[in-house]
This record gives sequence, structure tokens and C-alpha cells, in this order.
Amino acid sequence: MDNNEFKKSINCLGLEGTAHTLGAGIVNDKGVVLSNVWDEYIPLRGGIHPREAAQHHAAVIKKVIRSALEKANISMREINLVAFSQGPGLSKGLSFVSLEGLV
Repeated sequence: MDNNEFKKSINCLGLEGTAHTLGAGIVNDKGVVLSNVWDEYIPLRGGIHPREAAQHHAAVIKKVIRSALEKANISMREINLVAFSQGPGLSKGLSFVSLEGLV
């Protein structure tokens, strides 16, 4: 590893999916928020339906992550770690976000 490797930022991708919103944010080791993108599930009527919210999250997560990377002007190769919401929240959304974070 050369000296230039030590000068690069450490970048974290954070995923949030506790309820009706699926979000992806990128922050560097200096605490600078490079991007914060989200997509909100809005039910046609009534409250949040956990299964439908999880289906929404599955449908938009790749688009949201791609948009966060574009806004941060970095590639997935420049992500050094991934964080995700663990709760409290709707279990289906939390499970989906945690599994997507592992991929």
C-alpha cells in the first residue's frame, strides 16, 4: 500500500428502512454528508402496510443506492463500510434493509 492509499477518505453507505421510507446516505470519515437520498412509500388509503412497504423498498433500493452514489460522485468500489437501521421499525422493512446491506 502506497502513501496515497492513506490519503483516501473512508466512505460509509447507510441504509434506512424502518417504516415507510427507504433511504441511502453516504458520509465520509470527516463527517461530511456526501449524499442523502430517499423514496417514500405512500399507501393509497389507510396506514402503512408492512408487506407493501417491504415490496416498495425492494422495488426502489437499487435506484436509491445508485442515486446516492451519483450524488456523492463516487463508485461502489469506494464504499468501505455499510451501516443499516436495526430498529425500532417494521420487521419486514428492517429485515430487507439488513439483508441488502450484506449484499
